[in-house]
Amino acid sequence: MDVGGITYNDTYYVKKEAANELRLHFHELVHVLQWRELGPQGFIERYIREIQDFRYDNAPLEKMAYALDGHYQSKGRHLGVEQFVRENL
Repeated sequence: MDVGGITYNDTYYVKKEAANELRLHFHELVHVLQWRELGPQGFIERYIREIQDFRYDNAPLEKMAYALDGHYQSKGRHLGVEQFVRENL
């Protein structure tokens, strides 16, 4: 599993070679919202459980972030991302 970024609470990091990938920044910002809604312990427990149960590609938190970054990339209709995350966790 080669990822371009990682989020910890309200801060995220991206690999130098991925710094200009706006879709990746959007993806990591979705994780920031997930952290905010679930709280640090809630996010970490859920993320680990999902990775163990579903593996990375099918983990619901990741699937949500990928779906939203894909929507961003495709320049889809306006979407209230914060509300979407809150309602779909």
